[in-house]
Amino acid sequence: MTLYIPTRHVALPRQAWDPGRVRAWLERWAAEALAARARHGWPMHPRDAEDVVGDAGGQEPPGPLQSLYFGACGVWLALARVAAAGLCELPMGLPEIFDQVLEDYARSPDTGERVPSWFLGESAPLTLSCLARPDARKADRLAEMIRDNRDNPTREPLWGAPGTMLGALFLHEATGDERWAELFRDSAAALWESWIHDEARDVWLWEQDLYGSQVRYVGAGHGWAGNLNPLWRGQALLSPAQRAELRARTLQGLGRLAEGDGELANWPPVVEGPPKPLVQWCHGAPGIILSLRHADLPEALPLLIRGARLIVAAGPLEKGVALCHGTDGNGAALLEVYRRTGDADWLERARDFAMWALAQSEAERQRVGQWRYSLFTGDAGLSCFLVDCLEGRSRGMPGIDSLW
Repeated sequence: MTLYIPTRHVALPRQAWDPGRVRAWLERWAAEALAARARHGWPMHPRDAEDVVGDAGGQEPPGPLQSLYFGACGVWLALARVAAAGLCELPMGLPEIFDQVLEDYARSPDTGERVPSWFLGESAPLTLSCLARPDARKADRLAEMIRDNRDNPTREPLWGAPGTMLGALFLHEATGDERWAELFRDSAAALWESWIHDEARDVWLWEQDLYGSQVRYVGAGHGWAGNLNPLWRGQALLSPAQRAELRARTLQGLGRLAEGDGELANWPPVVEGPPKPLVQWCHGAPGIILSLRHADLPEALPLLIRGARLIVAAGPLEKGVALCHGTDGNGAALLEVYRRTGDADWLERARDFAMWALAQSEAERQRVGQWRYSLFTGDAGLSCFLVDCLEGRSRGMPGIDSLW
């Protein structure tokens, strides 16, 4: 069985882990990012511009992007991590930074109108602003946004409740306020209501009403795994019956949706349709591994390790750097397996991917003449992965599992 497409991956020579080179890259990237911001703001990378215009139906973005996925919110989150590692200094405090991001977003939303989307809209900048400097008015707006997005028909993280409910989780973890716990439970209830049993496959799935199509996605970016992530992360807020159901349905789906070949395993992008075995965070084994980081499922670990072996076998991605669909996102999954197992071999494999991603980033900068200033598609996300590799730990996906 073909579990990955070789042409989507590249064979690169293995480079020894070099923490000095990694620190130098981080210092250089942060210094140039801060200088670019001070001069004229972060320019959009040509490849990001293609994606943004495509998502907007051919329309140019209305102004500099501010969202978590493509924009300033994500870049500042990455810079805050690099600063916390002692490799740069921020020009102002986090309250001022995220207040400004929020103001810029309100003035010129990335998609042309203000939307709740965690990745492309207002809820993530609003959450970060509330966390950096508590504000009752902003908290009320965030609560209303989470509540109003509970029934979003996309039923996936990018636009729907599985994304915006992260705001409730982050605020509840920071404050202990029951208000946020109730908002989380309300979004969880909406997910439960739309969780449908596929009789033929004997698995519980969600159907995504996305971009004019009804699709049942499996991966972290749009589907089953991405919806499971906030449920597992907030499991303490669920009822005992829900926790038992979540455990049973996760294990059932993990096994029944998997495709295996010997010691390797992967998961398809969609439940039905022509096979397209991707190995990325958004679709495939890396996203499955990372989405289940909060799930205490020791019986699932052998299958997840088979997914990690597939990542190593496939090697770095031809697309280059991107947490969403690139070499560093796949390396982050290996770092997560290291956290789960304590086996130092997985840390070594993750650092292999870090060195490959660093080299790909440097080559892309030389080719285009600029960094790719974005968290999920570019060098900002790589910086988060490199900091974790330096520290020898996994914090999961930035903006999803952890913030600064």
